[in-house]
Formats: sequence, C-alpha cells, structure tokens
Amino acid sequence: MAESIMRMVKAGAFVLVAVAAVMASYQYKISVDATYPTRTFSVDGTGDIDTAPDLATFSVTVTTNGGRNVAEVQTANTEKMNRVNAYLKEQGVASEDLKTAQYTLAPRYNYGSCVSGNCPAPAIIGYDLTQTLDVKVRESGRLGDLLSGVVENGANGVSEVRFVVDDEAAAKAEAREEAIAEAKKKAKSLAKTAGFKVGKLVTLYESSNPVMPYGMGGDMSEMSAKGGAAPMLEPGTQTTKVQVTLTYEIEN
Repeated sequence: MAESIMRMVKAGAFVLVAVAAVMASYQYKISVDATYPTRTFSVDGTGDIDTAPDLATFSVTVTTNGGRNVAEVQTANTEKMNRVNAYLKEQGVASEDLKTAQYTLAPRYNYGSCVSGNCPAPAIIGYDLTQTLDVKVRESGRLGDLLSGVVENGANGVSEVRFVVDDEAAAKAEAREEAIAEAKKKAKSLAKTAGFKVGKLVTLYESSNPVMPYGMGGDMSEMSAKGGAAPMLEPGTQTTKVQVTLTYEIEN
C-alpha cells in the first residue's frame, strides 16, 4: 500500500515538472514574439570614401655584422642608429613619431666538417645586431628626401613604406552615412514594389573593410648603401569601405 502511494506521488511530481517546463517554454516564446517582430525584411547598403593620405610611414634598419666582442658590435650599431635618429629629428620629425620596433642580437656560427661521423660543436665566430626604427612623416611630400637621407646617415635598410590617413574615424563615419542612406533608399523602393510600408528599424549590422591603399608607388632601386637620388613616391588615395544591413518591420 505504501509503495503504491509512493509511486502515485512520484508520478504526480513528474507531471507537475513537465507542466512547469511546458509553461516556461510557452512564456519564453511569448516574450520573444513580443520583443522581435516576425514580419521583417532586410536591405544592404555600401559606402566607399576615397581619401588622400596625409601621413607617410616607413621603417629604417641598421644592421652591424661584427666579431665576438658583443660590446663593440653594440657600440658600432648604436652610433649608426643615433646618427639616423638625430638626422630625422633635425628634419623636423618629432620624438613621438619615432619608435624602436626591433632590437635583435644574434650569434653567427661556424659549423665544422664532420670526419668519420664525428662532428665538432658549432663555434661562435661573431654577432649580428639589427635595430629597426618605425618613422611617421607628417609632411608626406618630404618622404623621398628622408628615405635618401637616412641611408646617407648610416642606415642600410629601408622598408614598409606606406601612405595612411591620420583620421580614419572621420572617413569611416562618412562612409557609414553613405551606406545607411543607400540601404534606406533600397528599403523604400522594395516596399513600394512589394506593396507594403516600411515599419520601425529593428536591427542594424555594420561591417568595415580595412583601409586599402591605392596608387602608392615609387622605385627605391636608385638608393645605394651610400644614398642617392631621392625616390619619387606617389601617395594616391585610400578607400574606406563600410557595409550595413538594416532590418525593418513590415507594415500593411
């Protein structure tokens, strides 16, 4: 008798739990339906803004291949890089626009020949020190002269020449406005064709492509280890692209 009563209690409890789960699911569905309309449509818009770059950046490298005396290698490399740094500051490049990007000291080894399976341990014969300085030029028209000047003052490597837009946020905001305007125009046209009215804006999704350089050029082959004629570099334009997706309610 007691076991029968216990089974009935358990069965009743199971039913109550099942009913509670169903009610919770129903209440959640009502909540979702109330917050997100079921009759919606989406449109896309794209904004492209071409902007003339107002900054130039490049990296200048000083590499010293020295002997086994590390202090001498460091001193020689530091003297060269200090001359480069001083030259750039004399040309008006601010300290905040100069940043050390790399400082690498690595040994050079001599690997002897193996004889009868016996191979001698590698021996350090010297050290190579490479230091790289990232430079930002706010007067991009002077870039060619600076590239030539750093080589004349001790640099033996120049790379990563780029033209960039200083205030990318402004270009992105303008591209966003253009993209949203295009999407709104599409929404009105689609609603008119399909025979319904555009309701409230439900969601807005944005994706932005990286700023892509266009038209950057210049041949640096005329620059030798002793410097040379300043290269001609064209900044061209850069394109900021923003894509948006707008979702609206459908009204009759």
